[in-house]
Parts: sequence; structure tokens; C-alpha cells
Amino acid sequence: MAFGVRTILVHSNSAETIEFGSAPGVAEVPVRFSSRRAYAQTFAATIAVRVFGALSGIFAARLLGPTGRGELAVIVFIPVMLLSLGEFEFSRSVIVQASKCYEMNPELTSTAFWVACVLGCLEMGLLAIFLRLFLPADKLHLLGAARWFAFYLPASYVTAALIGIDQGRGRFGRFSFVQATPGALYVLIVLLILWPRHLLSPETFAFAMLSGVISIAVLRASLDFPKIFTARPNWALARLLLRRGIGFYIPSLAGLALLRADMFLLVRLAPAGIIGIYAVAQAISMGQVGVINPFIQVGFAAVAQQPAEDRALVTLARHFRFAQLAAIGMGLAAAALTPWGIRVFFGAEFLSATAATYFLVAAAAFWGMGETLEQGLRAAAHPRLGIISNLIGLAVLLALGVPAYHHLALAGLAATVFLGQAASLFALIGFCVFFLRMRPRLFWAFGTDTFQELKRIAFSFLQAE
Repeated sequence: MAFGVRTILVHSNSAETIEFGSAPGVAEVPVRFSSRRAYAQTFAATIAVRVFGALSGIFAARLLGPTGRGELAVIVFIPVMLLSLGEFEFSRSVIVQASKCYEMNPELTSTAFWVACVLGCLEMGLLAIFLRLFLPADKLHLLGAARWFAFYLPASYVTAALIGIDQGRGRFGRFSFVQATPGALYVLIVLLILWPRHLLSPETFAFAMLSGVISIAVLRASLDFPKIFTARPNWALARLLLRRGIGFYIPSLAGLALLRADMFLLVRLAPAGIIGIYAVAQAISMGQVGVINPFIQVGFAAVAQQPAEDRALVTLARHFRFAQLAAIGMGLAAAALTPWGIRVFFGAEFLSATAATYFLVAAAAFWGMGETLEQGLRAAAHPRLGIISNLIGLAVLLALGVPAYHHLALAGLAATVFLGQAASLFALIGFCVFFLRMRPRLFWAFGTDTFQELKRIAFSFLQAE
């Protein structure tokens, strides 16, 4: 392998050293958290999130039908999209700031909380106006529900900011618990309240989702109430966090546009029933994306705490190779199970989503690899490369998406999503090779070196056990 990594895993007052080979000229620094433990915790949370997400999707499809499922997608679409679009990557900036603090900083906690509240409340008010202009005439009956669902924004921003501190400080146990809880509450509300009492409508399902998000926001904030209400927010620190976040935001905006452009087009082009069928295809494909989230979350924090660029890029490449193996493996498994999964979990009326699902599964695998690489580059202070790569993919999707839908229906639109994600990933790898002088083999996960490294990691894990 061109580069290796020697990782120091810190556990309380002791350190466990695992040899993966040494990288010439790369400084050795202790890290705040064990990547092995962090991956275990985030994978457990990811499994929980995916299970609860799948259950809620199945309940929505089964109990609401294609039209009701489509109307639910319309209600939640804009607030969920704004969760990334309107936050200005503030939580990512908080992660970086927390990773640089070796002691708890009440001022950071208070500042993060109040900035998140202000951002969320401002955008909630603006969204109430925008929704009236966005929704077409045949969906205006959903306007009221979509407006009150906008409370999703301040609750989610507060949670993201506070668990950003957890992530930056390596507290992945708390971080993972908070991530998994909203989905669990959503499913419990459906099972224990909505279904037994026959309160089955898109509006009640949206309320159940919102209740889970608000509950966990209150719970997570309560853990830091002494810091939030005793330490005064530092507005100079707030400006620093926002300025850094905006530096991350532009590539994030381009990436979000690429990720969500297909649904944006579909809401304008298709009736609610067709949107509901496509939502099932998205649910299946995005289920495997959850496997990539631990690599994004742990990889970002691991790269952010590296003091030197060469060490940061070595760390990034290593996490990218692991993500590549997971993305391709899960993509193949999801594609193989797609026909059976649609028939059993969603019903025969959704089988028309099969072809679109195959394309979206492939697109999700490429998205996962690209997101791991792009987020790591942001943490390594190279956010601009992601802007261009995402815009390339978005241009492909927008140029081909509408004609593909008109000629090939949902499968055509899904195929352009795959082409867009593939173009974005290969462009980003090209930038890393030509501009950052990273060796191409660093991005290939199927060499013997990668599997030998995984074998050593597994052996060290078994020894620890």
C-alpha cells in the first residue's frame, strides 16, 4: 500500500496501539476516540435507524396506500430537504470546533444551541410563506399540514448542533443513541396510537414523525441545560462557526441539489400516486445508504482532528476504502432482494417501482462513496473540490431527467440519478489525483493490502475481546 496508518486508540487512561504500517513523513498523534468503538456504536445506531425507517415506510405504504404515501412525501419533503439546505453546515462547523477543544467548553454549547434555535425559527417562518408558492394547485389541500410540520426545522437544528459537539469530542455512544431515538418514537406512535385508533392519514403520520424529532431535541438539550442557560453565547464564536459552516455549505448545497433534484422534478411532473411509488423505490435504495453513515460520521471526525494535511489525506483514503467495500456489498445485496422486498413489505401494487429501484440502489452506492470522500475533504480544508464534482453530477441529472421521465417514466428518471452520482464520484476522485497528488491506488478498495488491513483490524478486535 502506498501509505499506511499507525493508529493510537485511547481508552480512558491507557492507549492501545494497532499497527497498520507507517506512512513516511506523517506525524504520529494520539486520537481522542477509538475508531473501532466509534464504528461499532454508529453501526448499531445505523441498523436501528434503518430498521425503524423501514418499518415506518412499510406502515405508511400499507396503511395509507400509494396516494396517501405520496401526500405524506409532499408534506415532509421541503422541511426534510431544508435540514441540510438551510442549516449552512453549522453542525459540521461545530464538530470541527469541538474536535479542537481538549476540555468541555460551556460557551461552545450555549452558542451552538442558540444559533441553531435562531436559524430554525427564521427558516420556519420563511417556509410558511414559500410553501404557498411551491405547492401546485392539486396539492394545496396539504398546505396546512406542511406548514406546521416546519417545526421540524428548529428541533432538528438544535439536535444536530448538540450532537455535533458529541461527535467532535468522540462521544459516539451518546451521538448514536440520539440518532436512533426519533425513528423509534415515530414507529411507537404509529403502532400504539394511530393504528389502534384508526387515525390513519398523511397528516397524522407527519405529526408522529414530528413528535419523535421534537422529543429527542428536548431530551438532548436537557443534558446541557446548565451550560446553555448559565454560559452566555459568544457571538464572536457564533460568527466563526457560521463562517466556517458557510465554507462547507456551498459543496453541501450542490450535493443536496444532486441528491434531491429527482424528487423536486417529480413533485412538479407527476401525480401523487406516481410519487408514492417512487418513494418506495427511494426508501429501499436509501436503506442501504444508512450503512455508509458511520463511515461519513467517524471519517469526518477522524480527519478533522489531524493537525497535518498529509496525515489527514491518509486517514481520509483509509476510511474511503472501507466505505467503498460497504457501499458495493450492500448495493448488491439490496438489488438482489428488491423484487422480494417490494412484494412482501410494500405490496404488489408497488411492483412497478422495481426497475427504478435497481437504478436508485446503484446511485445510492455511488453517493455513499462520494459523500464519504467529499465530507473528508471538507474536514481536510478542501471543500471546493466537492462543489465542482456535485455540479457536474447535477448538470447530468437536470439535462437528462425530464426527457428521460417523459420517455421511460420512473425508470428513466432513476437512471439519470445513477448517471449523475457516478459522474460526481469519478470527477471528485480525478480532482484528488490531479490536484492533491493522491495516488490512484489509494481509492481502490479491492487490493490485497485493504483486505490484509481488515484482517489485522479484526484480529486486534478479537484480541481485545
